[in-house]
Amino acid sequence: MMEREVSGTDLCLIMSNGVVDREAYQSLYYLYQPIIGVKALGLYQTFWSEMIPGKTKSQYISHAELGTLLGFSVDEFKDELFKLEGIGLIRTFEAKQAAYRYVYQIRVPLAPNTFLNDGVLSSLLFYRVGEIRFRALQNRFRTDPLPKNVVDRTVRFDQVFDVKAGLASAHQPKSYAKQERAAYEFDYSFDLEEMKRQTDRFLPRSFYTKSIDHLLLKLAYVTQSNEALMAELLNARFRHEAYLPMTDSEKQERCKQMMLSAKQKLSREKKAKVAVLEEVEVGELSETETMEGTHPKHYVAKLRKVKALSERDEELIQQLIIDYEMSSGIVNAAYYYALVIKKDNRFSKNFLLSIVDDWKQKGYVTAAEALAKTKEQDELISKKQDQKQERSRQTVGGRRGRPNAAGPNPKWLQEEKEKQQQYEATKKASFEAEVPDDEEMERILRELKGK
Repeated sequence: MMEREVSGTDLCLIMSNGVVDREAYQSLYYLYQPIIGVKALGLYQTFWSEMIPGKTKSQYISHAELGTLLGFSVDEFKDELFKLEGIGLIRTFEAKQAAYRYVYQIRVPLAPNTFLNDGVLSSLLFYRVGEIRFRALQNRFRTDPLPKNVVDRTVRFDQVFDVKAGLASAHQPKSYAKQERAAYEFDYSFDLEEMKRQTDRFLPRSFYTKSIDHLLLKLAYVTQSNEALMAELLNARFRHEAYLPMTDSEKQERCKQMMLSAKQKLSREKKAKVAVLEEVEVGELSETETMEGTHPKHYVAKLRKVKALSERDEELIQQLIIDYEMSSGIVNAAYYYALVIKKDNRFSKNFLLSIVDDWKQKGYVTAAEALAKTKEQDELISKKQDQKQERSRQTVGGRRGRPNAAGPNPKWLQEEKEKQQQYEATKKASFEAEVPDDEEMERILRELKGK
């Protein structure tokens, strides 16, 4: 428990940040009270009762006066106050150089739907009241959806009120053209129904949705997990959370984290697979047929010449297949391009992701297509770079080496050039005449030896 000096003689000021309406009272009695208890709820209501009518603050009041109203000692007051602070119903500020020492700001309770969709608060309520009561509370505050086969006839703001054209356009929904991307089919022999039957004791069928089913199939493929192992992981991860309100995106994120941590938990079966990883036959790594027909775990391990993939590679492969929705062939081709063609020994993750993102934007579906198109692009870039370097060499030293754009040289310049060439030829002949031949060199050497 946090230590804080609270004296009965301390004066305090109570303020509010809103108004408690009927919905807020429903939250207080049905959702907050089972967690904080009736004493803390009484202190919260007492704070509200001290507010000046029509104002958002109270008169100065001491802790002893508040304790007298509730029959609390100073220690009891502090304990119940901490409960209110912890759950977010009170914020406490210490005043400096004022007539009062503390300012207590009363916070309006969360709306029921917001409370039940909060992972921490709903979990705490679930453990306090039990599954049956928790489900009853969910049903009590559940908002009924609109009936089916209804058409929205609501008029827009700008259709009713006279606003300027610029302001009216701000209320128009923006339509963004969805960029077309390549569609990758996913095929893996995993019995989803068998896995669900093994989780029926702990997880309700309502836990599974179409998107969750699709994600579990991909996770099973990426990690090479069978139905029994996947069911065991789901039971361990969601046994206490399956009945709590969770969105599909929250479930998906937790499923991904579940598989990433599976190497440390319940991994006997996976370790056995790692032991035989080297025994898996992998064809010629440079062949696109091998890339298309080999699981990325086996292909990348063979490419890196290791027995087991690192956690970084496992996480990266999972990200490429699940988040980027890439096929195994494209993933293998991207690794081959980065490690072999580009010879990226340090292997930058961002570099690999940029390759895959570029291929996805261009709609490449097979490894052969991706590598062929990328090779053409690399050759074109290399050719342009060579041309640029050649132009740079030609321009070094000012105009030297540039073709004469004004046409042929004038006659006087030609004559000067010929004279210079004749002079250089004469000097060269004179120099060569002065150089001794082989016989003369031998005579000179004999004379030197004789001396």
